[in-house]
Amino acid sequence: MGFKCGIIGLPNVGKSTLFNALTHAGVAMENYPFCTIDPHVGIVEVRDKRLDILKSIYMPDKVIPTTLQFVDIAGLVRGASEGEGLGNQFLGHIQMVDALVHVVRCFENSNVAHIDVQLDPRRDFEIVETEILLKDLETVENRIQKIHVKARSGDQKLKKQMAILEELKELLSQGKSAKSYHAHPEEEAFIRELALLSNKPVLIVGNISEDEATSGKKSAVTEAFEKFALSTGNYFLTLSANLELELAELEPDECKLLMREWHISEPGIDRLIHAGYILLKLITFFTMESGICQAWTVPKGSPAVKAAAQIHSTFENRFIKAEVRHWADIERVRSEKMMHEQGLVHIEGKSYIVRDGDVITFKLAGG
Repeated sequence: MGFKCGIIGLPNVGKSTLFNALTHAGVAMENYPFCTIDPHVGIVEVRDKRLDILKSIYMPDKVIPTTLQFVDIAGLVRGASEGEGLGNQFLGHIQMVDALVHVVRCFENSNVAHIDVQLDPRRDFEIVETEILLKDLETVENRIQKIHVKARSGDQKLKKQMAILEELKELLSQGKSAKSYHAHPEEEAFIRELALLSNKPVLIVGNISEDEATSGKKSAVTEAFEKFALSTGNYFLTLSANLELELAELEPDECKLLMREWHISEPGIDRLIHAGYILLKLITFFTMESGICQAWTVPKGSPAVKAAAQIHSTFENRFIKAEVRHWADIERVRSEKMMHEQGLVHIEGKSYIVRDGDVITFKLAGG
């Protein structure tokens, strides 16, 4: 399944630098098949230390990590919701992703042009957020215009939809996101159908200077923006896109050496990828088949039958049972033979809810 995080922000804030760091600059990129100015899509491997443990236990011929997709969306500008700077196309690109990574510049650099002489991360964040809210307001108003006559005629379904739309319009007009609307379970399908941009989960990334990243000391600008960003209810992290790109282009041993020298315990890119997992409410399960140890991504709360379908669409109909090993047991026992001997391989049916870290063998009917 292609879970996509869209990288958004104003021009020249470090979006493309971050995207290139994520995709290691050399990983093949493909163009999205829509609109005139196509954002790039990067398939990013999710580094997972659990694969190393599984490799030591099962000695597979091949190890395949799971992936996330990151989409580099061209910079939004003030007035994008009205078409400025091809804004409607860029806002349309945002509709195609599952979550947003909003990059905001938190460092001064006279060599890199910016929209204003004065550095103001909060202002920059609010410019993009305003354009997103205005686009959503337009979407809601268009839907109201489309159904209001039939809703007045007594169609109960449309009357309920009109009530939801009017509430959303009021929230958006007040500068509040669609996420702040508390939908009842029966309303959620209609809310999803509207595909409102401000209803998507958001990770705010404060792009800081290399010096700030390596010193571990946040500037007053970064600290003030972090306080504001967290007050929005969104996830927040800081990294230096320039530094991350430099590290991504090094050989692994050189990268580790520099990280030790700069006292960096974990690459910012890894923190970003794992934050994407949290943002999208994803978990990882593993399979060990035909000499291949592979990680797979599914939404949290997925039943075993849907997890099987991630491997191949035909597996859902052919599903018989799942042999499940829980991660805590694997990490402790570290032996497939002993797992069986200790009764730690559980037989589960279609409705079993997959846990993060499960190692699963699916038993299927012939087909």
